[in-house]
Amino acid sequence: MIIELSLLFLSIISIFLIWAKWKLTYWQRLGVKTLPTNILFGNFKDNIYQRISPGWLIGRLHLQADEKLPFIGIYIFHQPSLLIRDPLLMKKIFVKDFDVFPNHKFAVKNPDDPIGTRNIFSIDNPEWKHLRTKLSPAFSSGKIKQLFDLMVESSETLNNFLYDKFNNNLNNDKITIDLKLASQKYTTDVISSLAFGVRTNSFDDSTAEFWRRSIYPTTMTLKQIIRLFCIFFFPKLNNLLVPGTLLDHHTDYFRDIFWRSMDMREKSNIERGDVMDTLLKLKNDKKDSTFTFTRDELVAQSVVFLLAGQETSSTTIAFGLYELAKQPELQDRVRNEIREKINNKGFTYEAVQDMKYLMQVINETLRMYPPAPLLDRVAEKNYTIPDTDVVIEKGTAVYVALPGIQMDPKYFPNPDIFDPDRFSDERKHEIQPCTFMPFGEGPRTCIGMRVGMLQTAVGFIQILKNYEVSINPAYKTEIHPGNIFLGFKDGCNLYVKKYQS
Repeated sequence: MIIELSLLFLSIISIFLIWAKWKLTYWQRLGVKTLPTNILFGNFKDNIYQRISPGWLIGRLHLQADEKLPFIGIYIFHQPSLLIRDPLLMKKIFVKDFDVFPNHKFAVKNPDDPIGTRNIFSIDNPEWKHLRTKLSPAFSSGKIKQLFDLMVESSETLNNFLYDKFNNNLNNDKITIDLKLASQKYTTDVISSLAFGVRTNSFDDSTAEFWRRSIYPTTMTLKQIIRLFCIFFFPKLNNLLVPGTLLDHHTDYFRDIFWRSMDMREKSNIERGDVMDTLLKLKNDKKDSTFTFTRDELVAQSVVFLLAGQETSSTTIAFGLYELAKQPELQDRVRNEIREKINNKGFTYEAVQDMKYLMQVINETLRMYPPAPLLDRVAEKNYTIPDTDVVIEKGTAVYVALPGIQMDPKYFPNPDIFDPDRFSDERKHEIQPCTFMPFGEGPRTCIGMRVGMLQTAVGFIQILKNYEVSINPAYKTEIHPGNIFLGFKDGCNLYVKKYQS
């Protein structure tokens, strides 16, 4: 029996090795260049061993490949995907041939989770196109100005938090603050107002339930690491490996918050100029037969704005402050601009629009530290790459790694140097199209891009106008190796000191 079991075991191993080797020659059989692979994990061994995050790993593959290659084949375990490296091909796929690549690979596909599945990010075309058209008025130029006032109002919780920290600090000593955590609480308070129509104070432990529940999907427990990995790369396996919904046991809480706010808005007939106003109109639109907004589909839009905007903006603020802490002269430059514009025009929308250097700082932060590091699409039919014989088969995922293209010295000289002047009026023309895409590219560009930029700017302003940040050598600032999105391993702990003008 021992011999028979040993032979069976060896047979299974042999069959697996033969199958794995055959799977890992997929791109070679199509004449596509690849990089060395691992028999078990393909190109993903270092991520599985928690040495590097998935986005930065694929970015490294981009940078390791021959600079002349417009694309290379990669393997996520044994699943073949194509990594696009050439900006012209990126534009072709994301813009000109959008009809072939309209949908994300990364999407919740769970019929038991309408909130995770039926939002503007996860939903597939053509429903996506209709939904985008319906939601776009919430992000028009006129609405953005109204949203700004709500942002400033909500940002007072951050301002008060910092004031209280230093109120009793008579010696003006430096205080260590986790600015990722503080920024996350700030963005939660902003988006709870914009997308749920409710005021929150995430800095007050007695009233921070909304924040505590909202960070559940992006808190990097083992369960959430596996869930996000599956959602991004193997969405069909997600429900099998990690049963449950995107919000799990917090789902009813956000449903209740949303509908209480929606019902009050409808009864009061008051418009705030926020996302809830648009969703209320969609709820009552009886003429639309193309897309029926069920109760959960309305909730889904607010939830996705919360989850997307909360992490991306807070991560950008924290990494931007980290870089400014390393270069005090740049920090002084942006602070002087902030204080000058506010002194001249007040803390207004127009004043923020005039803060050109602040916007350069935000863009340079997004270049070096893209919060959503991978752009993804799936071929809806066979697609022959122009000027080649290579066919991307239907169902194959294509990726662009922003930590690759945005850190490629071919497009950004000295890419490891934080240089906001890359985005100055004098130099921004040097940036080649489709080499800087923190919000995506093409028709499926992030619908909340301008809101995200404005929210990020307000956060920077509230911190830098009255405070200085500097490096605390007792803490390391590291990227979490298990997070699909850009995240900190142990926060962003910087010294903060009251600014003495």
